[in-house]
Amino acid sequence: MAAKLFVLPELELRVMFHVKHHAAALSPADTLLVVAGGRGPKTEWLYSVSSDKKIYCADRGAEYCFAAGCVPAELFGDCDSSSQAVYRQARAAGTAVHSFNPAKDDTDLQLLLHNLPEGDILASGIWGGRFDHLYSNVYTLLGVKKQRGCQVILADDKEFMLLLTEGESVELKLQAAAEAVSLLPLSDSTIVDSTGVRWPLQQATLRQLYPYAISNEVLEGAEKICCTCHSGAVGLYIRWAEGSKC
Repeated sequence: MAAKLFVLPELELRVMFHVKHHAAALSPADTLLVVAGGRGPKTEWLYSVSSDKKIYCADRGAEYCFAAGCVPAELFGDCDSSSQAVYRQARAAGTAVHSFNPAKDDTDLQLLLHNLPEGDILASGIWGGRFDHLYSNVYTLLGVKKQRGCQVILADDKEFMLLLTEGESVELKLQAAAEAVSLLPLSDSTIVDSTGVRWPLQQATLRQLYPYAISNEVLEGAEKICCTCHSGAVGLYIRWAEGSKC
């Protein structure tokens, strides 16, 4: 039986995708918006997805929020990639600010996630920048998903990835052109199905040390793309075509 995946109705037109729920839909208020300090999303995109959501920021993520006219509920960080002025702005706006010594083990995002309330997660400010940060972000969010049983999307106006674990399926109706659709194994191996793409897969084994299922294409005329994770963990990744409208 497919596990529940969440619907964010307001994202259908504004953020280029629509996730079909396999059971009862959650309201947008049940989804937490997490903004990290990687590549900043477009201000229009961030503003559009922030409606009715509590926003939690890791360090420089607060800059992205204020630039988009959004006020975070909480800010976690050591101020090493942002400025004291942003932290002062956050306090003045009523944001709960949690400051940490830069000489710490956990990343700012990890500190945030340790203190995040229950709920599904839409994470932005994840992509771009250093690979070690991206690697840590992806696997930290996967760990949270496994521990809590929540749903996790990593997205901005350029890139999207939905994390799937054993028994989960998703149907995506894309509202904008995709440059590439890839399945990235996030465990030693994962068994997946995928349809609606030029090169479909059925009960295919993807291995972490040989990730070949990249740069697929949406099948011409397909109304949706579908993916099922039968075992392990996989990231359904989409790169939006240049110039796609968010």
